[in-house]
Amino acid sequence: MPKKVSVMVVDDSPLCRQLIVDALGRDPDIEVVAQAEDGQQAYDRALAVRPQVITMDVDMPVLDGLSATERIMAEQPIPILVLTADPRNQAPELTHRALAVGALALQVKPAMDAGLEAWNLAREVKLLSTVKVIRHLRGGKKGSSPSSSSVQAVPAGSEAGTFAANPVGVVAIASSTGGPQVVQRLLSELPADFPAPLALVQHINAAFAESLVGWLAGSSKLKVKVAKDGDLLTPGTVLIAPPDAHLTIPSRGRVAVQPGAAKDGHLPSGSLLLDSAAKAYGRRAVGLILTGMGNDGVDGLAAIREGGGKTLAQSQESSVVFGMPGAAIARGIVDYVVHGDELARALVKLAQGKELPKG
Repeated sequence: MPKKVSVMVVDDSPLCRQLIVDALGRDPDIEVVAQAEDGQQAYDRALAVRPQVITMDVDMPVLDGLSATERIMAEQPIPILVLTADPRNQAPELTHRALAVGALALQVKPAMDAGLEAWNLAREVKLLSTVKVIRHLRGGKKGSSPSSSSVQAVPAGSEAGTFAANPVGVVAIASSTGGPQVVQRLLSELPADFPAPLALVQHINAAFAESLVGWLAGSSKLKVKVAKDGDLLTPGTVLIAPPDAHLTIPSRGRVAVQPGAAKDGHLPSGSLLLDSAAKAYGRRAVGLILTGMGNDGVDGLAAIREGGGKTLAQSQESSVVFGMPGAAIARGIVDYVVHGDELARALVKLAQGKELPKG
């Protein structure tokens, strides 16, 4: 008989805790093995019980949920699903910090009277239970708080090269679970004069999309915005797919944002973005696949490789989930495997016309 997924439920409201426990209890493959009513209890019981997944409230006494997440991810990494009120009605930095300290996913709490079916937690919990999380050394154990000031930006025109004859026309990125943290670091380290536009598909709960863009924009020297149909692709800009539409590049220098059916279960689709980049830019397209479940982006990355562009994938040791980059590597379409901390430097080198170490 398969072993059940063990879960710890953390919330300071007894009523809310019970609602979560009841919702998870409807799935025969899940077992709630512990509960906690504040962040300190969550931290202590996580180390003692070691559940496979934790659902974490944000606003709690003694120790708030994000501080607890930071400590757990620094010392005993466990997949954490943060449950929060509507992010449009609370401080956006709470959402940002949840991602920065290592939360794998975010979900909005439904109204108390919405009924058990409204939670739809079981599928998310079971997916997260399969993730092999990595230790967040920038967490509480190291005594530092992750922020844009904690990373060193790549100096403009660094590495003894210039962007005068930039061979990169566009950088197209597909990212999913664990990706926001990697994207934030990448964008915060790129120089203000990076000579190519970036287009990004990031899978995230739609309610958190706007605050995610605000977080990324606040820590980057580049202009970061949600893409709109017809937006121009210009150097120093980052266009992010809205959560309910596909982002593509129908022609050089311009994007299209169009609603449509999900492709291979994804809306927006990383593969559609990368494939369109290959068609529009050919050899001047750079494709990058970051951490995430499944294989979104792989077909598009193959198109970039076939068109003579450069292809990159995040390394296994730096990926929270190696599904997407691993699928691309296994297919033999990746030119360069790059650690998540080195992505900005790698893109700068490519923009200077330099080769990267193979691996």
